[in-house]
Amino acid sequence: MEYLQVFDENKKMLNEKVDRELKLELPENRFFMIILLFIQNEKGELLVQKTSINRHNELAFTGGHVTFGDDGLKTVIKEAKEELSIDLLPDDVKLIDTLCMKKAYVELYYTDKKINIDELKLQEEEVEYVKWYAIDQIDKFIEEDNFRKGNIEPYRVLKKYLNR
Repeated sequence: MEYLQVFDENKKMLNEKVDRELKLELPENRFFMIILLFIQNEKGELLVQKTSINRHNELAFTGGHVTFGDDGLKTVIKEAKEELSIDLLPDDVKLIDTLCMKKAYVELYYTDKKINIDELKLQEEEVEYVKWYAIDQIDKFIEEDNFRKGNIEPYRVLKKYLNR
């Protein structure tokens, strides 16, 4: 059983937890949190992962749920390590925005830390492969309905961030 951290309507961490399976049943003014990590290389390409069959076998950005006792920053560092074997320090990532969905906050993190994807050790239960893709290719995946739905709005926010 996995417990998620609960936050209030001001994104304040509470001393409350919710079973992951019951997260959508949180009462009004209670939220769980998800993080997404956008990794960009020197060519401007973004790291995209093909999730494992256990994770719906779809193209997505690295992400995860914030577990009880953790915050977004701790989770982004943990997910990068677990899923991709990437060691990140707090100064390696930047929180670029927080989206508020119906029952979840989605914190969007960005890094341009140099990554050699050939050296990554992927978490097989979650990630089938990773690949660098140009923005226009990701746009095409989305247009063709070949990208995780929950990543599309955060990706649009990232594009605005990159274009400013």
